Amino acid sequence: MFSFSHLHQLFNAATCQSYIHALRWKDRPLQCPRCQSHNVGPWGTYHYQPGLKRYRCKEKACKRTFNDLTGTLLDGSKRSLMHWILATFLLCLSCSSRRITKELGVHVRTGYRWCWWLRNAAVSYEMERQLEGTVEADDLYHTAGNKGQAQGGGKKSLGRRARGRRKKREPGRGHYDKDRPAIIAWVSRQGTVVVQGARDFTVKTVQKAADIAVKTGSRLYTDSASSYRALKGYVHDFVNHTKKEYARGDVHENRAECLFSLLKPYLRVFRGISKTNLPGYLGFFQFLRNFRQLTAFEQAELILRAALDPSIASRARRGEFVQYLDHFDLLQTAIN
Repeated sequence: MFSFSHLHQLFNAATCQSYIHALRWKDRPLQCPRCQSHNVGPWGTYHYQPGLKRYRCKEKACKRTFNDLTGTLLDGSKRSLMHWILATFLLCLSCSSRRITKELGVHVRTGYRWCWWLRNAAVSYEMERQLEGTVEADDLYHTAGNKGQAQGGGKKSLGRRARGRRKKREPGRGHYDKDRPAIIAWVSRQGTVVVQGARDFTVKTVQKAADIAVKTGSRLYTDSASSYRALKGYVHDFVNHTKKEYARGDVHENRAECLFSLLKPYLRVFRGISKTNLPGYLGFFQFLRNFRQLTAFEQAELILRAALDPSIASRARRGEFVQYLDHFDLLQTAIN
């Protein structure tokens, strides 16, 4: 009995193109992406991408042709739209880039690049998110070093100290230089979350992280760490874990601790994480949690809408949205 080797072959090219066209122009009329003129008309098709419609700007100063993918993350891709749609859906199911590469039948570098672009596009929805009301906070130190190998593989010198696998954790709080950067989770009791990666857990870092994640004047519940007790601008109360106090009426951080029980299995899928890329994974996890009421199909549709927006696509390629989450002393990244 004959069977397809890859799931994307079951997709219909014309249906995928109609779907992408509807997403691209859902909130705006059809217009030229270069001069923004609405005076456009059909201009044939492409033989190498069945169903992809071509348009031409009728303005005298422009006269350029374009399609539904011009200026987006999908622009110039040699792979079909079926590959992109399936990759986005699998990403929302928390699959690793290597697993997505295997399912799509693409090169491992192609799959890795796609996954980071799509994750960055998803993080664009979290840019202005600030929590208010009653907010809980907790911290975690995650082992993350210099994951990777020499270009092309093999035993070529890396030019740096290799990342130690299964190494024993040093006592005390972690630090970026110790390959144990801090993760700070802010969880609103209304349901939304903000997850940040930080170089350390000093008073200065936590104060700046709180100013980004939580609106001034909100009620904040934490543990008794000194960095939390020094916070200013919030109605703050805490529980003392050293005295076996985990809840005192409404004062507790159980939601924040529960969030880490979901974050750890999510990060474990990637089999070790570079501390440079850690904020990108955290930003995408934050997106999945804040839109958890949606199905994976609906989450994928949100990501594709962002990827089809030229203003977002250009910044997602450069990783600017992840850098936005890492202000001041927080981790600085440059995701290609």
